[in-house]
Amino acid sequence: MKKTLRYNFRIKPTPEQEAKFIEFGSYARSVWNLLLSENMLRYQYDKTFVFYHEMAGLIKDLKKFEEFSWLKAFDSAAAQQVARDLEAGLKNSFTKGRTQQFPTFKVSFKQKKLHNDSFRCVNNSNCIRIENGAVSIPKIGKVPIVLHRKLVSEIKTVTVQLSHGKWEVSLTQEVECKTAKRVLHSIVGYDINSQHTVVGSNGWYVKNPKAFKRSSTKLKQIQVQLSRRKKGSNRWHKTKSRLNTLHGKISRQRLAFAHEVSCSIAKTSDIIVFEDLNVKGIQQFNGHMVNDNVMGMITSLTKYKVELNSGIYHEIGRYVKSSGICYECKHTHKFGLNVREFACENCDLVQCRDLAAAKSIESTGENDLIAAGIVARVTPKSQKKSSTKTKVFESSKFGVGTEKKEAA
Repeated sequence: MKKTLRYNFRIKPTPEQEAKFIEFGSYARSVWNLLLSENMLRYQYDKTFVFYHEMAGLIKDLKKFEEFSWLKAFDSAAAQQVARDLEAGLKNSFTKGRTQQFPTFKVSFKQKKLHNDSFRCVNNSNCIRIENGAVSIPKIGKVPIVLHRKLVSEIKTVTVQLSHGKWEVSLTQEVECKTAKRVLHSIVGYDINSQHTVVGSNGWYVKNPKAFKRSSTKLKQIQVQLSRRKKGSNRWHKTKSRLNTLHGKISRQRLAFAHEVSCSIAKTSDIIVFEDLNVKGIQQFNGHMVNDNVMGMITSLTKYKVELNSGIYHEIGRYVKSSGICYECKHTHKFGLNVREFACENCDLVQCRDLAAAKSIESTGENDLIAAGIVARVTPKSQKKSSTKTKVFESSKFGVGTEKKEAA
């Protein structure tokens, strides 16, 4: 089984190529707004939408008009990718179980005070390739690239974007997953909170590094300096660049930390269980803490890394209670967030709140997977109690004829 992954690389374009990137980004934004307005007008007229094939034909027809001559300068495959993205956004906004809203118009970076336009090109007939330390992009040319790692496979698409004042390309490649395991030997549940980034049911935990909090003093100093500068002056631009660079450093620290933690989790066990947290809702109470804790990023990175290692990733329901449950007698308790340790009212066992929640998540995830038929507990030959507490599972849906078997 193959999985499509995305790898980011830094590029160093010339001033002419950088101007071309900004121009193509504005073209992609204009195509999005044009197709979205057409969809809204069509829906008002006959309650229908225009999807990819009709949108691609519309782009081709608009090139004949003088007002849309700029479409000829834009890469046709990149314009088609904008149509595919809009189609996906329309379908997701009306799909049950998805929380995405209806697509909105994109405004220019001058109105939003930041530049985040991007465009995506498709590798048709090997038009996107890396040769002699440069990546070739359609209608742009060869751009110097910083290859910090080898390519896994052939390039499928390339996305050009500006991140914290630095240009980057995002290359999508297909990666071969490991052979599916017939027998899964261990399961671990993980609890995410503010004090510790993750706490595992096996006792493993990682403290929150708080990258933003450690750099908050420096951020305040630069922001005060920026407020005293005359807007548009040379010193204002220099201070703005320093502020942007510091924000980029914080973002990279968070991403590096999330990759390290997710990689350690993916290699720990065969079955990984998390809780489906409403990260967007938690941000309303303490946005800085949630962003600094990279809650959503860790789960998304762990998911694809577990699949690459042929493991199973599972999330328990969002409204399933996991906190305040004794892991010995399963007695439930109610207390505030300031209580980090508690004594069970039934068995008087003193336990850590986070560790108890992680073990509860593990138990709930185990029952969910067994009930869904994804894994099946293997009955050992000997009925004697084992000295270890390792749980043995066998996958029942990885292939034909892999129902319950006796453990070796």
